[in-house]
Formats: sequence, structure tokens, C-alpha cells
Amino acid sequence: MTKCEIKNLNPGDRFGYGMKSAIVLDKMDDGILCMVVDEIYQCEFDKDNNNDFASSTLKTKLNTSYLEQWIDEGANIDDFVEMEVDLTADDGLDDYGTCTTYLAPRTCDQHRKYRKLIPNNNHWEWTATPYSIESKGENLPARIVSSDGIVYECNTSCASVSVRPLFKLKPDTEVEVDTTNGVEESSLMDTMRKLVDEHGFPVVMETLAKVIAG
Repeated sequence: MTKCEIKNLNPGDRFGYGMKSAIVLDKMDDGILCMVVDEIYQCEFDKDNNNDFASSTLKTKLNTSYLEQWIDEGANIDDFVEMEVDLTADDGLDDYGTCTTYLAPRTCDQHRKYRKLIPNNNHWEWTATPYSIESKGENLPARIVSSDGIVYECNTSCASVSVRPLFKLKPDTEVEVDTTNGVEESSLMDTMRKLVDEHGFPVVMETLAKVIAG
């Protein structure tokens, strides 16, 4: 394992951060969107059958006890970027609006967008997407993702559903990568392209030849 800045990784690349294994999902203007993998955190969505993630038990636990344990394991709170989570319901109603948080389940839209990058696991997982809004009825469920990636719904008080949370890191955050996954080669190629852009191909090749010649 070796360290590199997360901005040098690409969507689909795996890395280690604070004793957790994670995967890059997307590069965004304000940070790198990632997801914890190879680990599950079981928790009810909400103990009072609330399906608004912004005020849920799950949001509270992820951003307190779960995050605090991660920091104890080596994560740095200053590396994280707050995410805006879209809480539009599965039926299109947007009364819940959005919320900002460091850790959250993926929404249904994010699940569909990054489906090809997200590995399946043997557990059912919460999304942050409600089935509908509270004014449409009592004890409405939230959407979940099955072990094979299909979206269903589940009562929010169910404690056997898990989550592999999404999070966003600053681009210069140092993470650990397996040197056999091609990251170093990719970084070297990026460096070579920058040098060619700045100095021209003949100059770079002449310099490289001198280095090789000793």
C-alpha cells in the first residue's frame, strides 16, 4: 500500500482511509464523492417511523457515533466536505427538500447513476429516498436496495437493514492505495502529459534521455 492524493484516483478506484475500504464514485467541483465498501452498518432508518432522512435516527447515528469512531480510527474531520442530499420522494414530491451532512446513504438516483461502480453485498441497504411524503399518510416506508441491487421499500423501524454510507473528501486528502491497481502508472502518465503541455515534447524527451543515461 502507498499513499496518494485522492484527486489522482478515478471513479471505480478503491482506496483505504481511516481503516475503512472505500471506492471513488465521482469527481466534483467541491470534492471527491466516495462510498464505504466491504463493511456494513446496521441501523433502523428511524425509531419513530419517520421517513424524512433529514430528521432520522440514521442520519444522527451516522454523523455522530459512526463518524466519531471513524475519526478514532484515523480519519480527519477536516478532510470531509459536507454533501447536499436530495430528499425528493420516489413519487416525485419534494416537500422534504434537501439536507447537508457528512455521511448519508445513497439516494435512488445516485444508486442508478453509479450502479455499475457499486459492488453488491449480502445485505439490504437503506437509501435516503422516501417512498412518499408524510402528508400522504402515516408510517410511510423508505426505499431500500436489495443484495442484488434492486430497489424495494421497507418500514423505517426495521433494524436489520444496513448502510454503506457515501461521503465526500477534499481533493488533496491523502488515502492509501494498492500499488498493483495501476494508480501509480496513471499518476505518472498525468505528470508526463502536464510536462509535455508546459515544455513541449522534444524538451521533455531530451531531459528524460539524460536522466536515463545517468
